Amino acid sequence: MKGLEVSCGLFIDLVPVFSLILAVFALCVAYWQVQVGRSSTASAQAHSIYQQYLLMCMENPVLASGKYEPRTDNDEQYAKYTWFFSSMLFAFEQVLEAKPKDEQWKETIKAQLSIHKKHLIRSSTAASNQWYIGLQKLIGEVKNSD
Repeated sequence: MKGLEVSCGLFIDLVPVFSLILAVFALCVAYWQVQVGRSSTASAQAHSIYQQYLLMCMENPVLASGKYEPRTDNDEQYAKYTWFFSSMLFAFEQVLEAKPKDEQWKETIKAQLSIHKKHLIRSSTAASNQWYIGLQKLIGEVKNSD
């Protein structure tokens, strides 16, 4: 009987340890689920924003080409292009804020910025330091590329 009492006593002594291990495991699983949820939400947000940008490009193919040049000082179409350009930068900023470490998004955005490099170089909007730091870095890379 004494052996049974020792076994039960040892088991009772180890219950708090097992409970702690189980609680830590549950906490790790919960943390992982939150991280997966955040990543999924950020990916969905980035895709949605970029899809909106692509729709804007389809609706304005001349502006999306990046080849538009102002014809006069009061060129209304050029004014639309500058707004298109600002909207594009805003979309890219949102994508990069949602997925700041995603290299594929960075390369996609750099490719799109390259299309508009001519305006990117002379744009005061692009030169302002009001953009997300990740976008500012990509703008600098594109402006300084060959």
